[in-house]
Amino acid sequence: MAKQNERPTLATVAAHAGVSIKTASRVLNGEKHVARATAQKVEESAAELGFRLNPTAKRLRAGGRSPYVGVVLSAADDALQTRAFTALEAELSAVDLRPVVTVIGGSPDREVAFLDECLANDLSGIIVLRAHPDMTGIYSRAAGADVRIVSFDPAVTGAGVTVITGDEVAAGQLAARQLLDHGHLALGVIGDHSTSLVTIRRLEGIRSAFAGRGDIGWRAYMREDAHDEASAKNVVAAWLGSRSAPSALITLSATLTQGAIDACRRLGEWPALVGIDDFPTAELLDVTVVDRDIEAMAAEAVRRLQAPAGKGDGCLGGSGGDGLDGGGGRTCGGQDVFPVALIARGSGEEPPDRR
Repeated sequence: MAKQNERPTLATVAAHAGVSIKTASRVLNGEKHVARATAQKVEESAAELGFRLNPTAKRLRAGGRSPYVGVVLSAADDALQTRAFTALEAELSAVDLRPVVTVIGGSPDREVAFLDECLANDLSGIIVLRAHPDMTGIYSRAAGADVRIVSFDPAVTGAGVTVITGDEVAAGQLAARQLLDHGHLALGVIGDHSTSLVTIRRLEGIRSAFAGRGDIGWRAYMREDAHDEASAKNVVAAWLGSRSAPSALITLSATLTQGAIDACRRLGEWPALVGIDDFPTAELLDVTVVDRDIEAMAAEAVRRLQAPAGKGDGCLGGSGGDGLDGGGGRTCGGQDVFPVALIARGSGEEPPDRR
């Protein structure tokens, strides 16, 4: 008998049933050619002792990989990353995989340590939702360790890394055009870290929408360093408190959108607003956003994580040669680019006569 609070082992079960460890293992792993009476003794002993097979150990012994997948988030309170993780967890569960999560915050060392741990424990793969801006290159070194890496962060590239991303340039274009189409000429643009590739691409889209329009005032209201809700709130409050406030706002992430809304609420000033990336209360607050199909992206990420090496590399030809794959994204050079769409809820359709 196993001592109280002592986890029973296969050897304990074998001894309790009066059989060899090999016989106990064969019974508990469902192998045939064991006498029914012997199998019954082993099963009864396992039940009495509370023994359960370790599915991870069984999988590894059979030549498989760990059922765990490393998932990297930069912030736990980021709405997009939270939505993506929820979708990923459901997709992983459907194929008997489980996430092991780290939130790196502002610590590059934590990200490096987590990658090393994932490699040391032979995890089935790594999914990067957002990397630290200074650490995007570390994942390419994992290619030699035969670990499949899928990233939602377009800055994480390298051999063996597949990127699943939204069309960030189109997102910036849609946000800007929506406000231009409603007559706005003075627009405030609030961005995240200026070194972030996501921010750079979204700003590229905004600039392209303003190209050739000398009557658009936005550079005076451009901020690229409002990396959290509090700083976005302060920026918007300062703008709205001035005599020459913008009539419309574009926020380049859900976190920044929430900060901007807080400033508007506190001051009782409501310029038109289009945010990039949806968030849970956006519909309730009638906030117009530009978003993508996160569930489809998560499903594609898990599919690519499980695909044989080399599968899906290069460009997948779709109808009309636009490279659309089965998940709705455009796949080329190891990157799956998913389309974005504007969801008009009211805040982005306000006229420019607020003041």
